[in-house]
Amino acid sequence: MIFILGIDALDYELVEKLNLNNLKQLEYSKIVVPINKKLGHPLSPEVWASFLTGKYIPKKFPEQPHFTRFLFKLNSSLKIDFSKGVLKKLRLLILKRFLISNKFGNLNKKTFLDITQSMEINVPFYSFDNKTFDIGHLFGLEELSLKKTVNGIKLIYEDRKKQIFSKIDNIRNEDVVFAFMHTLDMLSHCAFLRGSEIELHYLDLDNYVSLLKRKLEDSFGDVIFIIVSDHGFDFDKGTHSMMGFYSSNTHLISNPEKITDFYKIILDLVGLNHC
Repeated sequence: MIFILGIDALDYELVEKLNLNNLKQLEYSKIVVPINKKLGHPLSPEVWASFLTGKYIPKKFPEQPHFTRFLFKLNSSLKIDFSKGVLKKLRLLILKRFLISNKFGNLNKKTFLDITQSMEINVPFYSFDNKTFDIGHLFGLEELSLKKTVNGIKLIYEDRKKQIFSKIDNIRNEDVVFAFMHTLDMLSHCAFLRGSEIELHYLDLDNYVSLLKRKLEDSFGDVIFIIVSDHGFDFDKGTHSMMGFYSSNTHLISNPEKITDFYKIILDLVGLNHC
C-alpha cells in the first residue's frame, strides 16, 4: 500500500534547519512546482491539481459572487461601519453564505485516485472541508483576533490528526491512501512573524508522522509512505516560496524532480504503468 500525506506549505528549509528526521525519512528533496504567472509564486489549487493528474492544470480559487465583491468594495470606498447592529448581522450572514465556500472548486479531470483502489481523506477537489479557509477569511476581515485564529487552526489540526488515524481503521483493499492537511499553510499565512509558533507546529508534525507510520506498519506491514508539499513558505515576506517538498521511507522507482512526476510513479508502484 502507498500512503501519501499531503502537507500544504511544508517548507524544505525549515525541515532541514530543525533536522526533522521523521519528515525527511529515507530520501527527501525539493521538487519543482508550477508557478502561477499572475501571482509569481505557486498557487495551491494549480499545484495539487497537477500532482493528482500528472500534468499542469491551470486553476484559480473560485471568485466571490458579484454581490459579495460589490458589498466589500462599497465598504472600502464609503467606510461603512459593518461592526454594529443590523449591518453587523448582514455582514456575518454574507460571510457565511458567500465568502465561506469551496476554495478548491472542482477539478473535472481524472486523477490517480480515480484509477486506483484508493481512499482520500480531506483531499482538495474531493472532500476538503474548507475549515481552515473559513478561519482565514474571518481573520482577514478582522472578525477574529490573531490569538483566536491561531487557536482555531490548532483545534482543526488536532481534529485532522484524529480524523486520519480513525480513517486508517477503515482501510481494506486500497492500494493508495491520500490524506491532506492544510493547517500549516493557514498558520504560516496568519502567524508567519511568530517563528516559535511555527517551529512548534513543525515539531508536532514530525512527531505525528512517526506515530502515523507506526500505526500503518502495525496494521499493514510494509507501507510506502510519501510526504508531499505544494510549496514552502517565505517567512520574511509572508508568501509562498517557489519549491515543493517530498520525502519517502523507501527509494522510489525514479527520483521525482517535478510534482507531476508522482502520477507515473504512483501508477508504476501499483502496477498500472500502462494507464
